[in-house]
Amino acid sequence: MKDSLNKSRIFIASILIILLKSLFFFTRHIQEDALISWRVARNIIEYGVYGYNGIEKISASTTHLYVFVGVIFQSVFGEGNFIYPLLIFNTILLTIGIYWLGKLFFNSTNKIILFILFVSFLPPAIKMSILGMEFGMLFFFYIALIKYGFVERKNWAFIVMPILILWTRIDTCVFLGLLFIYDIVKQRKWNTALMIGGVLAVLSTIFFNWFYFGEIVNNTITSKKNNYSNPTLLERWAEFKYFGPNYFGIVKFPISIYNFSTIILFLISIICLIILNKKWKTKEADKSKVISFLFFFGVVKTIIFGTANSWFDWYYWIPQICLFLPIILIVLDSEKYKTLSIAYLIFLFVPLTSYQAVHSIATGHGEWNYARKIGLYLDSIEPNKENYIFLEPAGYIPYFSKLKVIDYVGLVDKRLTEENIVKNGKEVGFSNLINKAKPKYILEDFKPMFKGELADKTIYDDYELIKEFKINNVAKSDNPILDKIYKFKPSGRNFYLYKRKSTAK
Repeated sequence: MKDSLNKSRIFIASILIILLKSLFFFTRHIQEDALISWRVARNIIEYGVYGYNGIEKISASTTHLYVFVGVIFQSVFGEGNFIYPLLIFNTILLTIGIYWLGKLFFNSTNKIILFILFVSFLPPAIKMSILGMEFGMLFFFYIALIKYGFVERKNWAFIVMPILILWTRIDTCVFLGLLFIYDIVKQRKWNTALMIGGVLAVLSTIFFNWFYFGEIVNNTITSKKNNYSNPTLLERWAEFKYFGPNYFGIVKFPISIYNFSTIILFLISIICLIILNKKWKTKEADKSKVISFLFFFGVVKTIIFGTANSWFDWYYWIPQICLFLPIILIVLDSEKYKTLSIAYLIFLFVPLTSYQAVHSIATGHGEWNYARKIGLYLDSIEPNKENYIFLEPAGYIPYFSKLKVIDYVGLVDKRLTEENIVKNGKEVGFSNLINKAKPKYILEDFKPMFKGELADKTIYDDYELIKEFKINNVAKSDNPILDKIYKFKPSGRNFYLYKRKSTAK
């Protein structure tokens, strides 16, 4: 088919979409885990060591490649000015990926522009742009592999892209494995180039982890495995039924509200997928195989991580987009796409974007004006940054306090893992850790610390409460609209700061 696209119009429209989306930056909704990667990047700059606490080597971030991207941005723009340039970078890569995907489905300028607009403002796509994590870059790599490898059959893409993908996140082995199997089924022959790319990706990440950290997989994975209990099948099923609706749906509602979008939108999307496949099966087979694979990936990835009780919502951002794509495609593939696009704008685009705006305003306020300020308070009272604080999570507060950190999961310090929390329980494990490490500060959710359940009760004599941080003092505003938003979805929890006494043993 002759290329009839007006690329100048698409480029200008994409810039306008990025600018419009950039309004979400002002919510300051940044994910805790992004700050872990940024602190690791800072550690490389200051100490020349991939780690979290100075000269100690530890793979505290889930993403090696994005850490190195963070090093570049912090080196170029400075520690205090790199965040917005990095967010814009993420958004540009995500938008390019969406554009490439749109070109695989449409040869119409208007339809591609609408596709970019609709996909860019899906709630998970908004979060991929603004939360500071690696998923905008990851989506770009995914679609590059699909476009240049899966569709155009270029061997370089099959070899290079898996390496970049696995270096971005090790759990992307799910995507790569499914694509390898799906490609064999569709092509009815072995894909040697993709196999080579996959082998190189696995070997390069394993070799880096082994020779630099002395481990095969990232510490962030092994620490969760060692410090989280292993639920039974019945417990997994109960968790899946409880949390699952939020992750098969496109909107993450509060758990107290059943997510009806799970059933309704998911079933609608399946119907749309069936219709599209029947329409594209013979004359437009590439379209059919791309949307079928993406939907297949979305379902399988969600089931795998859901049954594993991995409920961090960023695991599901790209799968959620993949599950929703058939609805957008059925709208734009219709001869009456202009009328249907108006309906989509009214009934889906505006409600979904509005909900995400409320979510980001509330969460951003809680994180930036509460958690960040706790970190800044610690920074102001403790000049010696060699001192340790024991807390959870290892995001905002450690980043802005600049103190060394031991977290409750062992993500950034391996000493907790050595206490075998699963076997001994937190009561014993935390007691042993505190007695050995003697952190100067403990930031806890409870008063008394750990609900008074530590096995060694003498620890309570060694620490004194010096400050209380109440979320209710922050979750309010003189602006009546903002006040309702903050109270509708308060973000954060009460914290109690304990300091080790000078007389402690």
